[in-house]
Amino acid sequence: MTVYSQAEISYGTKRVSASIVYVNPTQGSDRAAGSFNQPFKTIAWALKQVDLGGVVKLAEGRYSSETGEQFPLLIARQVTLLGDETSQGARILLEGGGAYDSATFRQQNIALQLEDEAQVRGVSITNPAERGTGLWIESTSPLVTRCHLVRCRRDGILVTGTGQPLILDNLFSENGASGLSVLRNSKGEIRRNIFRNTSYGLAISDEAAPLVSDNRFMDNRSAVVISRTARPVLRLNQIENSQEYGIAALDQAQPDLGQPQDWAGNTVRLSGVADLRYEGRSPLVSVGNQFSLSRIQGNVQLGASQIPDGIAVPPVLLGNVAPEGGDSAAVPEPETPLPVGSSRFADLLGHWAGAFVDGLAARSLIQGFPDGTFRPNQQVTRAEFAALVAASFRAESGETRQRFSDVPANFWARQAIYQAQAQGFISGFPDGTFRPTQPLTRIQAIVALANGLKLGQANANQLIIYRDRAQIPSYAVDALAAATQQRLVVNYPDPLELEPLVAITRAEVAALVYQGLVIRAQVPAIESAYIVRPNTELPLFSDIADHWAADFIRALANQELINGFADGSFQPNRPMTRAQYAALLAKSFTLSPRRSEASFSDVSPDYWAAIAIGQAYRSGFLSGFPDQTFGPEQNILRVQLWSSLVSGLSLLERGAVNLSSLDFYQDGSAIPAYARPAVAKATELGLVVNYPGLKQLNPNAIATRAEVSATVYQTLVALQRLTPLESPYVVTL
Repeated sequence: MTVYSQAEISYGTKRVSASIVYVNPTQGSDRAAGSFNQPFKTIAWALKQVDLGGVVKLAEGRYSSETGEQFPLLIARQVTLLGDETSQGARILLEGGGAYDSATFRQQNIALQLEDEAQVRGVSITNPAERGTGLWIESTSPLVTRCHLVRCRRDGILVTGTGQPLILDNLFSENGASGLSVLRNSKGEIRRNIFRNTSYGLAISDEAAPLVSDNRFMDNRSAVVISRTARPVLRLNQIENSQEYGIAALDQAQPDLGQPQDWAGNTVRLSGVADLRYEGRSPLVSVGNQFSLSRIQGNVQLGASQIPDGIAVPPVLLGNVAPEGGDSAAVPEPETPLPVGSSRFADLLGHWAGAFVDGLAARSLIQGFPDGTFRPNQQVTRAEFAALVAASFRAESGETRQRFSDVPANFWARQAIYQAQAQGFISGFPDGTFRPTQPLTRIQAIVALANGLKLGQANANQLIIYRDRAQIPSYAVDALAAATQQRLVVNYPDPLELEPLVAITRAEVAALVYQGLVIRAQVPAIESAYIVRPNTELPLFSDIADHWAADFIRALANQELINGFADGSFQPNRPMTRAQYAALLAKSFTLSPRRSEASFSDVSPDYWAAIAIGQAYRSGFLSGFPDQTFGPEQNILRVQLWSSLVSGLSLLERGAVNLSSLDFYQDGSAIPAYARPAVAKATELGLVVNYPGLKQLNPNAIATRAEVSATVYQTLVALQRLTPLESPYVVTL
């Protein structure tokens, strides 16, 4: 992949001298020198100043006709337009469009045109003009990466002619016609992008034949629409929640959906009309994809794979050796563990994973071979993995969802396989098999444990610490981010070299499972240089830079008390549900039981927040409703927030309550009678954070994620667990 520096730009095998000019739409001037200290004002002027291989570096801000931009902008050959790749240009917006005469489509309205080997990195692009397109690529081979194509009235990107672009790691959202259109005789590669909330996520037509791999499509009208005689290759894509079609192959289109020796690994689910629609007359072969058989339309032939399934199937896994013919037995009480760094196996003396293996062996969760060895570098089969996780995490269980045709009644790991499946660690294949003797890759093992342990979500920007992150399959991004955030991942010899597609070994599985038990607080933590630590210096969230609660949110996130979403955002203005609030309480405070347990009809034992809800109820922070429900998906109100914290922490016992403090609020009369003492105490202790007006309490409004974060932080300050932050929105009397 192309790498840039201030001295040189590399593109493929070519290396050319590069100049860098800087642009700032608010502080720059087109009469300036274009340096870091004296930036230009407009991109249009800066593009005229750079030579072959030059870089135009953009400061944060909005670039539009109001700031002097002249659209369309031409990114010349081997010129790079560089924003902020880490945030996908969240704070660098190019907005506008202008007339362009296309050789294949006549006059168009576009924002940017890319010539051969041009690059656009880390910017957001919007073209609000009627039928406006963001990026136009015509018979050239540019690179577009880490950008956000958003709310273009027509297409986010349109590729036509004989274009062969690389379109990598971008986000396409809320575009009018298509996120990306590939037309005429275009090819190129479309990898690891996200398409969501658009009419057509990806439209491929005419005779186009791009490679479409490792992308994710969510909540589009139709995800991938292929028409005329297009012949794209689709591999390892995840498609879900399409209103109409997941994949639609219309007219005489013939997409490549896998062959017996090259299975495709696409997953399509929850489509409104059909997962796959095919209009062609000759059979369309599909090998190694996951479709609902009842949601396939047309002459589709489901072929069988002739190679072992491996890297592309989301949670498919492996395990540890169990006795021949044995079933999972009850796990005995752990014996006294050996000191960290020792080993009971002849081939683990001084081994990096020795302490992890010892910890599991001390609990009879893993064993060696009759010759006294452990064989740490031996690959692990799916059945072995099932045996290990079923024994290690047997407290969590559920219902068996599928019976496997290749797991006979007398198979030694049969019970463990079904138990691990019920716990959410593993799944089978679309043909009804489990393939117990196949090995598992490192990324599949991590995804399996993250799913089974229900680690939830984390900031996907965490993955930037891995030097080989380009190899991470798209299906694994969310799980790996959560696993990294919670220190599940163990990498030897280089913690930041993940090697996600390499078959995992017995030593590596032992380390991962042990870390899973650490997360569950079932074993003591082991100090190891190979446990991956999340990078706390990364920009935590992409959407809080100028938010009033940014400091509160970052502070809680750095304490690992609150997480964002998989796309790197925090969504501070989104409501917080009662279940999410219970989970935050469980992380932030010591929830000592003060009353007996209750059973809520709308909180099943396997609900993601069931444990936290039970803790919050028993400790007096939250209560249920008279009909024996908890309402986990209901939004929490601001007044309920203050009442729960004051009640759960017994703050009313901290001296007398002065109700006159409520006179400070202009709308204090709106506080419900039951909550007035609690709100008064919260005010007295500095828990109340009001934005934008200090005296406007809005007690019965729904609490946002930002408001909850600020309030919880202030509560931890009142408990002297955190230091105060300077904020003009904290109410002080």
